[in-house]
Amino acid sequence: MTSQRHPLAAPPETLDDDPLISSVMTPHVVAITPDAPLRTGLSLMASHNLRHLPIIDGSRLLGVVLETDIVRAVAIGGPPLLGPLVRALPMVSIDERRSVAARTLLAGDVDAVLVTDGDRLVGIVTTTDLVRSLARG
Repeated sequence: MTSQRHPLAAPPETLDDDPLISSVMTPHVVAITPDAPLRTGLSLMASHNLRHLPIIDGSRLLGVVLETDIVRAVAIGGPPLLGPLVRALPMVSIDERRSVAARTLLAGDVDAVLVTDGDRLVGIVTTTDLVRSLARG
């Protein structure tokens, strides 16, 4: 039996050019609960140099709050808690490759994707993470 590649399949050597998400993502995710005050969330983001703050309720991931949303809410006197500002972000599996994260960012018109292992949040990939990865490669 001869081994034939699918005509659109990438040659095996290109897999090194498309690393696993685990080597690209930021693995230490700082998260907060939806009942936290806006200023607490903003302070946490400033102290950790974050633009995306995942919101969790127990072990359940609700979504993220963006730095710009918190700043806007503080400036105009929006809701006092983070919960109402939660928005969904696309998720990708830890088993995926960098190209999947990039395509997911593009398709969702977002600047970050959450990385999960089953139901567990294990990281985040931002556009900055992708640029760093490409620059290293």
